[in-house]
Amino acid sequence: MAVEAKETLKFRPVALPCGEKGGSRLYTTNLFRGKCPHACTYCYAAGFVNFSDGGPSPVSREAIDHVKKWPRRLFLSSASDPFHPVVVKLSEELLRAALAAGTFVVISTKALATHEVVKILSRYPGQVSYTVSLSSLSEERNRFLEPNAPNARERLRGRWDNNALVLCGIEQIVQSGVHITLKADSLFPDIDDTEEGMSQLLQEAKACGVQAVNFSYAFYRNTFKSRLAAIPLLQSSLAAMNESQPIASGTGFSLPISEKRNRLSHMARIASTIGYKVISTCACKNQAGKIPAEIPMGVECHFHDKWF
Repeated sequence: MAVEAKETLKFRPVALPCGEKGGSRLYTTNLFRGKCPHACTYCYAAGFVNFSDGGPSPVSREAIDHVKKWPRRLFLSSASDPFHPVVVKLSEELLRAALAAGTFVVISTKALATHEVVKILSRYPGQVSYTVSLSSLSEERNRFLEPNAPNARERLRGRWDNNALVLCGIEQIVQSGVHITLKADSLFPDIDDTEEGMSQLLQEAKACGVQAVNFSYAFYRNTFKSRLAAIPLLQSSLAAMNESQPIASGTGFSLPISEKRNRLSHMARIASTIGYKVISTCACKNQAGKIPAEIPMGVECHFHDKWF
């Protein structure tokens, strides 16, 4: 009688400048396949084969239980949100096992954390790099571009119901002892990078305890330009994003590199004045080089684990 194969998680190397070689090599896993329920209009992962149709279809609990060896560094996640409600319970199980095994976990999310997630992470603050994507406080902007993601206030302060904290945001996670990097990504020119808008966002996040920020401009490929062009709010931004640039997985159109450098430098100065550690823009998506040397920086990419 044939023995049924056990489902287990697949860990894939992240082919990015931040973790290609040796002991710093970064691996990723996704806890669901299919379309991400956040439905962010600018999401490039929506074009990936396993994340473009149907779903979401989560892995099984057994897939986590059957992992025999956890990678040294693990990214959650490359094409899905590990704390979306459809998989957050699975993420709790993964974090318990991986952190106990000594894995350093890099988290990237727009979703809110459960109390249990925060409890688990608080036991291993030195093994966690936590980034929250938030580029604007504008409810109109976020409603068009990130229609199903938690709003800006919830990402900052958590979700409350009758004075009871239901789900945790940046403020509660920082209070638990876990460092958070604000991931101002994806930035649309003249919408998200205005001095007033960026200053307000950085001040709000700083009040919640954030110490580091990473800036990254949006890009588009022709395969998904049409869904961006359908949003009137983006017309001027798309007109400015007219330069083809190399990115980690090919090419994309974005703000011209010379202009991008100038704007990144300006935003970095704002952040530095407020008291942030400014982490360079991601080379994987924005080939703009480092933010100018006179701006205090930590490391070359927010995926690294030692800025704090």
